[in-house]
Amino acid sequence: MMTDTLQALLVYALVACCTVYAAWTLAPAGLKRLVAAGLMARSRTLRSSRRWQAWAQQKGGCGSGCSGCGNAAMPSAGKTRPVKTRFVKRP
Repeated sequence: MMTDTLQALLVYALVACCTVYAAWTLAPAGLKRLVAAGLMARSRTLRSSRRWQAWAQQKGGCGSGCSGCGNAAMPSAGKTRPVKTRFVKRP
């Protein structure tokens, strides 16, 4: 059986990993590029990783992979049609 201290340390480590993952996922492209370039400068293993190279060279703005700014992925306002919503009362 786990001791309380070991269990608490495990929970803290899991929360820390989840926090780092969420921060990286929600970070803007410029910050990711800066962090990736900084870490690649210090590690030969990261320099050879294609994923880190892509993060370090990723450009922000148009063409960076987001679907914002009303580009072709977004339908134009004239082509949309209203969706009818039906509410059903339940006893």
